Amino acid sequence: MSAGDWFTLVYTVLGGLGIFLFGMKLLSESLQALASDFIRTLIGWLTNNRVIAMGVGVLLTVIVQSSTVTTVMLVGFINAGLMSLTQAVGVILGANIGTTITGWIIAVKIGKYGLLLVGGGFVPFFFGKSVKWKNLGKVLIALGMIFIGLEFMSGGFKPLSKTDDFQSMLGYFAADNMFSVLACIVIGCLLTFIVQSSSAMLAITMSLAAAGQIDYPTAAALVLGENIGTTITMHLAAMGGTIDAKRASYAHIMFNVIGVSIMFIIFQPYVVFVSDLVENLPGPISSLFKTSGEIAVDDPLILMKIAAGHSIFNISNNLFFLPLLPLLVKVVTWMKPDKGKKSKKRLKLSGDLAKISPELALEEAEGELRIMRNVTLSAWDESVKYIHLEADNQTLFQHIDHLEHVTDNIQMEMTLFITEVMQLAMTAEGAKRGYSLIRLSDEFESIVDYCQSLTKYRQRMFRDNLKFTEAANKDLVDLMTMTNEFLRESSEYIIENLEAEMADEGVRALIRKSDAIGDRADKVRDAHLLRVKEGQCDALSGLIFSDMIVALRRIKNHTVNLIDARVGRWEERRDALRNLERESSESTRLGATV
Repeated sequence: MSAGDWFTLVYTVLGGLGIFLFGMKLLSESLQALASDFIRTLIGWLTNNRVIAMGVGVLLTVIVQSSTVTTVMLVGFINAGLMSLTQAVGVILGANIGTTITGWIIAVKIGKYGLLLVGGGFVPFFFGKSVKWKNLGKVLIALGMIFIGLEFMSGGFKPLSKTDDFQSMLGYFAADNMFSVLACIVIGCLLTFIVQSSSAMLAITMSLAAAGQIDYPTAAALVLGENIGTTITMHLAAMGGTIDAKRASYAHIMFNVIGVSIMFIIFQPYVVFVSDLVENLPGPISSLFKTSGEIAVDDPLILMKIAAGHSIFNISNNLFFLPLLPLLVKVVTWMKPDKGKKSKKRLKLSGDLAKISPELALEEAEGELRIMRNVTLSAWDESVKYIHLEADNQTLFQHIDHLEHVTDNIQMEMTLFITEVMQLAMTAEGAKRGYSLIRLSDEFESIVDYCQSLTKYRQRMFRDNLKFTEAANKDLVDLMTMTNEFLRESSEYIIENLEAEMADEGVRALIRKSDAIGDRADKVRDAHLLRVKEGQCDALSGLIFSDMIVALRRIKNHTVNLIDARVGRWEERRDALRNLERESSESTRLGATV
């Protein structure tokens, strides 16, 4: 081959790979957009049941079309406290099965219809009025680009058959003995380490096979190596994560390395089994996958064999490890002990944000919001405890101050994180949800600010030896009790009720509590002004009491804002409720008059 031929080969293969990877990314984004609600439902299914966790992993990976996205997502979920180690390992098992769908997509014999798929997707994408139709068009365009990219790569590799040097080099990796099989596994592993995409390496492997440059045993060995190489992405993502995230990455590595090692030992029977299985399938099924066209190959079913072998390996590996999952969790826990240090949960996404599903990233943010809710309630409880003290307690005061700094940091992290996520391609509903999460984190942070203010007012009373009257104390305790109930019920409501449309009755009950706190605060204010007028309390104590009542009002208002951020239309619902109650009261009065 001349230099010009080599140049043509390189840009054709690289261009085809680029089109393929862009098509895979577009397919992932469009499928996630179409199935965004289902993704949230899937996350809700997660339990410590290993079979369910594995099923969630399969479905998630089929939707996002990348085990890399799924495993990196797991790191974020573990860091945010959304997922336990047992759940994560179960999802990893499923992800390894789900990722085999890529091989079947590539193997389907519709490569020559790539332009037809792009043209078919063009119509709904550009002319469809609904978001779902546009996303469906993107799915068809993405599939077309995948097949066009594969056609380019297969065509680009075709001239290699005329290159003696290349053919002699392939002789070393013919996978006809244990040494060459091991060499192919190592090559597949190293190349996947470098590319950090098992889908890209699988596409290259299948393109070489479709061009007749490698036989099935060689391709099968390369794919086994790619299964090990794909573990690097999760391991890199987990390096800056919690200890459970690191343990999950070790489990991922162990799972694939042990599985490939077993398959290496029985490699020849495994290859023969897959070949016989595919070749003995009914004609109508095998005809869907036969390689045909301009490129003549010795084995027209080679792409189907690669896809089938990939699936058989991962399914059998799962069946082997599924009963041993508790043992695997114990082993990785032993390998990576916590050394007595409590693992810190954090909102931290390692790796390339562009590889992460926006919906899954928002689920991670939901986990962080749950942590923020818990910190907020802790800050409130500690503040109430401090206010009821008879003498100053600096340790408790400093702990409340620490919790305020914690919420400041979480609020900043969430805002930056979600802002980056919202720059990705996402649905209008996803963007609305992202904005809601930013507002929620801001409101929680503001509530803790006023909790800290309450403790500062109380500390000033300790310092100046000030006291409230018995009536003022009773009013303050009553208002704090009502605020405590409202804050707890509201924060629980917005965290546990994640559906866009929440039950009106639940919101109405919270509206009533909010109005009751406002009415009670007005009465407390009036009673306080009367005590001041009658000289029952000194001026400085009265000023501090007023400030504490205002702080409690602010906590109530920010709690109302929490519900508004999640539910929306708070003012409309409140006005509608008041009108309904007014009409009901008027009807009762008229009935009594009659």
